[in-house]
Amino acid sequence: MKRVTNIAFVLVYVVVLAGSVVRMTGAGMGCPDWPKCFGLLIPPTSEDQIRWAPETEYSEGRMVIERDTLWYATQDHFSIEGGFNTQNWAPYTRHDYAEFNAAHTWTEYVNRLSGALSGIPILLLFILSIRSRKRTPIVLASATLGSVLFVSWLGKLVIDGNLIPYSITIHAVSALAILLFLVGLIQYFDGRKVQIKKSLRAWIIASLVLSFIQLVLGTQVREAVDLALEAGIARPNIISSLPDWWIVHRSGVWLLIAIHALWAIPMLKTPRFALYAKLAIAILLAQTLSGILFSKFGFPAFAQPIHIVLGFGLILLDLRALLASKV
Repeated sequence: MKRVTNIAFVLVYVVVLAGSVVRMTGAGMGCPDWPKCFGLLIPPTSEDQIRWAPETEYSEGRMVIERDTLWYATQDHFSIEGGFNTQNWAPYTRHDYAEFNAAHTWTEYVNRLSGALSGIPILLLFILSIRSRKRTPIVLASATLGSVLFVSWLGKLVIDGNLIPYSITIHAVSALAILLFLVGLIQYFDGRKVQIKKSLRAWIIASLVLSFIQLVLGTQVREAVDLALEAGIARPNIISSLPDWWIVHRSGVWLLIAIHALWAIPMLKTPRFALYAKLAIAILLAQTLSGILFSKFGFPAFAQPIHIVLGFGLILLDLRALLASKV
């Protein structure tokens, strides 16, 4: 079970990275339906594949873009000459997105495939935990599987709602929950704990809470950036267009560094905990640098995946340090 847990953790983290790349490229609506893509198991690679054509067999649910509208086949049929006829088609009304971009489509499709792949070890982990008849693995594996199902369902809502901003934040937090449960399992199978001072453990808890708050604020800043870009604001001018509260997120990094330093520096010479301390310092430095890129260089798109992956990593590290300690 330990090996399966580690594999699941790595794959879910890859999904987080893939999801952040989708956000970076704006490919979230590359597949306008769910779980298929344009009604196909394997998405199209060229625009002519999603344009109506005569003497072509269309299965129910297959999608085409015609008259600047996304249509889906209401039944299996074979098209005939004479032009596009709406008799066997209905407009897809769950959103008004009717564009095709092959790069976006395949970026989103790979993201979905990585999500499906990560579900395999998680399902296996759930089965193995039931067979073990041990309470802690059953609870954590069940919570992990439940979170995966919730994220999948939420992903469908996001697509149906044409990437509603609020649901994207929930999506990110839900994905984090999967990783948190897996960290709990990793620590359970490890079993080792290091005794530390009560005050240091309190600072670890504070670090965990503040890291989570910063992540939530960061997702909201990301939403504001997306809205600014959609409004046609150039990246160098985005900062001036952001709501005033974004300064809380930007300035919060200094508090985050200070609180982490209060436990990480004293633990640098403690066996086993030295690794956690070094990783925390390294992640904070890297995250600060990526934040500077945002502030000084107009929110470059390539920095988005780096920033979100580091944010997730810091929270997961804080939790592992907390679970691996005792007073």
